[in-house]
Amino acid sequence: MRTGVAKRIFGIFIVCALLPIGCLAFFSLREMAGNLEEKSYQQRHQTNKQIAFSLIDGLSILRAEMEVLALSYGSHRGKPAGDAGKEMPNPWKPRFSGLTFFPEGSGAETVFGTPCPPPPRTEALRNHLESGQAAIFVQRAFGAPSRVHMALAPGGMLGGRAVWVGEVHPKYLRDIVEQSLPAQGDVTLLDSGGEVVYSSRPLPKPVVRRVGRVAAQISPGQFEWVGEGDPLFVNYRTIFLKVVYFEEDWIVIASQSKADAFAPLTRMTTTFLLVTGLTVLVVTLFSIVQIRRNLVPLAKLKEGTRKIRGGDFESRIEVHSGDEFEDLAHSFNRMTERLGKEFHALNETGRIVRSVLTGLERETIVKTVLGNLRTVIPCETVGISLMEPGGNGAARTYVEGSGTGESADLQHTAAVLAPEESQRLRMTDGSLVVESGNGFQGLLSPLSGHGFRTFVLLPILCKEKMAGVLAMGYGKGTARAREDILRARQIADQVAVALDNTGLIEELAVLNLGAMTALARAVDAKSHWTAGHSERVTALSMRIGRAMGMALWELNGLQRGGLLHDLGKIGVPGTILDKSDKLTEEEFAAIMEHPEKGIRILEPIPAFRDIIPIVAQHHEWVNGRGYPRGLSGDGISRGARIVAVADVYDALTSDRPYRSGWLPERALSYIEENAGVQFDPEVVEAFRDLFAAGDTAVCIPLDDRIACPGV
Repeated sequence: MRTGVAKRIFGIFIVCALLPIGCLAFFSLREMAGNLEEKSYQQRHQTNKQIAFSLIDGLSILRAEMEVLALSYGSHRGKPAGDAGKEMPNPWKPRFSGLTFFPEGSGAETVFGTPCPPPPRTEALRNHLESGQAAIFVQRAFGAPSRVHMALAPGGMLGGRAVWVGEVHPKYLRDIVEQSLPAQGDVTLLDSGGEVVYSSRPLPKPVVRRVGRVAAQISPGQFEWVGEGDPLFVNYRTIFLKVVYFEEDWIVIASQSKADAFAPLTRMTTTFLLVTGLTVLVVTLFSIVQIRRNLVPLAKLKEGTRKIRGGDFESRIEVHSGDEFEDLAHSFNRMTERLGKEFHALNETGRIVRSVLTGLERETIVKTVLGNLRTVIPCETVGISLMEPGGNGAARTYVEGSGTGESADLQHTAAVLAPEESQRLRMTDGSLVVESGNGFQGLLSPLSGHGFRTFVLLPILCKEKMAGVLAMGYGKGTARAREDILRARQIADQVAVALDNTGLIEELAVLNLGAMTALARAVDAKSHWTAGHSERVTALSMRIGRAMGMALWELNGLQRGGLLHDLGKIGVPGTILDKSDKLTEEEFAAIMEHPEKGIRILEPIPAFRDIIPIVAQHHEWVNGRGYPRGLSGDGISRGARIVAVADVYDALTSDRPYRSGWLPERALSYIEENAGVQFDPEVVEAFRDLFAAGDTAVCIPLDDRIACPGV
């Protein structure tokens, strides 16, 4: 350092070494500050959201428990209130510090705990309670904590207009909030009057007043408060209770001091200063080579950070310096690997949830869960049991691997869920861990035969009813992460939604088919000669369509089109339909108008527009000499060509006022003779093959008998 060269080299190195390090530190710390602020906001926002949901769920639990208390108290009517209260279920009392029954008229009966005041006597509240909803109201007293009450008028249980009022135990509300408290930060819960219901640490009053002013205008929101002491980051969210509980909005506030939020940045800054000082010492001792050894790993770490920010979780950093940079690179690589797994799990979970929610059939939903769950949950086997209708505990259990491929049939085994087992599942908090041999043998026997010793059961509830159970099997020593269980719970909840949607779709399909069948019968009822004609034509058309390999969606349209193909005849006079003599030109023209009338009837209904070609074209001929529009060949829809064969066959083999029904063989001959003229040869060939095979599936009901070949 005494020579000019040494000083010059040292000075150049200091400038060249510390300037990049300083710039890197500046941009990294600035980016880290922004990330920390964003992370702090997201944490507070998520805390508010989770507390709001937890409070709503907690109030729902209180309402359900109050209904149970009402039923229990109703079974002890006639006893003194104190005696009846002693016989009521004790597990509910920690959630209510008092319960009072207000019979219709006047008076009050304290069931247990401190007496509760009656709810406000307003018409709106009375209508709300009479609708079966619960109500929340707060009783405030100067210098004392506010008392939160829940009112319920379960008239369907005890009759009359009696009202139950329970005082919510403060500890219960505190427990709800404290379950979601963040590691750093505080939470305050305000009622509709701006009074503090719970606070993990007292907030400055100006903060509370400011939240009360702005929450009514913007929710959720955030702001930074600067006053005495450390500045605070404040997030708030209103909890909407008006519709369900007839209470004005409550407010949940999540706060965090700025110092706590930026504590990692402070530590990072301190660490960087120490490293910089150490670097200067190393520079003086080990020269440019040693400095370069320190800068290269930093550059690699920076590049790795950039790749992570760009979504690249596969790249790894290779550092072989034998010092802390190598350890840091290993830690960085482990972090990158874990982030990649988490993102993969999130993406796979989202894909499974989307597939489940778009599944319109139970088998599709089951196949999706069994075939994909293990891609995000590291269990050793998966099974899903779906409850049978009737509520007797019967179920069908599907196991992973029992059905594969889009067209494979799912194999299932019958199972029975005992009442006590169903109760255990209902009482569980999301999931239930069961060891092999400890109950649920009916559900777990298809899984336990492969040496799995531990099972996690997740009930699938649809509208508070047990719809099924998702089971995951684990062998000895297999780890079960809490995140995996939560992810499985999310998938199970979406399965419940999908099953509920499937049930609604099935009900709608049955209703739709019933309505069309009724409409078809109404058309056929215009004449006793055509009774059952539309349904017979539909049945035969479906058999021909299956023989021709039509897809399921095509068969669905064929079924609806067959039922409604003669809908236009509702506008044809019955005298023409029942006429035994030859029709005049005017009468035959009226008959020929029924396809167009059917079109006009169906056009306003969007759901039936895809079957209009069948209704409009089933009297068209492939040679173009049919009616009403003279279409030919492929210009006629395939469904209409199929219905045309079935329609003529049923008409020929049925009695009419102007002739007796033909024998099936004669009707078949007529259809074969007119193949390529009136009928599509491909359809005729499919019909002839079915007929020649003697399959009873082609039989067409004629009154009370079946006309088939050979009968």
